[in-house]
Amino acid sequence: MSRQQHAPDLAGAGLIVLAAACFGTLGPLSRFATEAGVDSLVLVTWRAGLGAACMLLFLVLRHATGSARQRLRDLPARDRWFMAAAAVANTILNLSVFVAFQRISIALALLVFYLYPAFVALVSVTWFGEHLDRIRWAALVTSLVGTVLVVAGAGDIGQVDMLGVALSFVGALGQTFYVMAARHGFERVPGAQAAALTMGGATLLYLALGGFLALIGAGGIGITQPLASSDALVPVLLAGTVGAGIPTVSYILGIRRLGAPRAAILATLEPVVGVALAALLLHEQPAALQLVGGVLIIGAGVALQLRPRGEVAEHEAVAEEEDEDPDEAGGDYRG
Repeated sequence: MSRQQHAPDLAGAGLIVLAAACFGTLGPLSRFATEAGVDSLVLVTWRAGLGAACMLLFLVLRHATGSARQRLRDLPARDRWFMAAAAVANTILNLSVFVAFQRISIALALLVFYLYPAFVALVSVTWFGEHLDRIRWAALVTSLVGTVLVVAGAGDIGQVDMLGVALSFVGALGQTFYVMAARHGFERVPGAQAAALTMGGATLLYLALGGFLALIGAGGIGITQPLASSDALVPVLLAGTVGAGIPTVSYILGIRRLGAPRAAILATLEPVVGVALAALLLHEQPAALQLVGGVLIIGAGVALQLRPRGEVAEHEAVAEEEDEDPDEAGGDYRG
């Protein structure tokens, strides 16, 4: 096999599938938290903070065993700026989608949001020289069609509010930027460290937003809401660990192993998991179209793995030769 050929990376695919499955738990968890009296802004603040704390604990344990970490002051200024921008993008995309959920149906918001795998593919090809052959383009189209069927199959798209649609679109753009930044912007930062920094930055921004809202008399943020009862605390804790810490680092590592387009396509498994969990935990039985959509998404993911990766862009080949230390090179880091 030539240097420009890569065998199917099942470990990378497994990381993205794990991330999608964990992110898919957020729908039911947010429903349980809301029913227990936790506001959405409080939930996302706790989620980001707990996720960052989990990653910091993981990094401390790794450092105690002698594993190296990337010191931020040793990074080029470009990488530090991308880390900060990724934290801002993470904050904006979550808030945008949350507000969109209030103005339009969740189904319509997700339909617009899941345009981002197509955006990732277009940006990767246009700006970064990645090669997508016919199979990958077909997998992208198939996964997007499957996503439409999974989300729209419930039959309740609701009224079209242009501001709500625009906010969902902003969320898709924010997710696109986050994916590309993780792949090309701060790839020297190990995955767990990158996750801790981006989620920690998002936590500070959420708290600043809550403080600003309180200052102008618009409600602020009741940060202690999850402590009111176990019914409130348990879903928030799970959202921070299963729904943030684990999937964020898995997603970053998976993006770096597979490349942004393949990772984004596999990530469309998330709504399939969300629908399945809704059926299991909330007794929301999926419609036939949703089952068909799920099969298409899974089939697209399988098709991506049953062949070599093919040629990679020249900058990726160079990076693979240079990134020999797994603790200094994010692409080869093992979390």
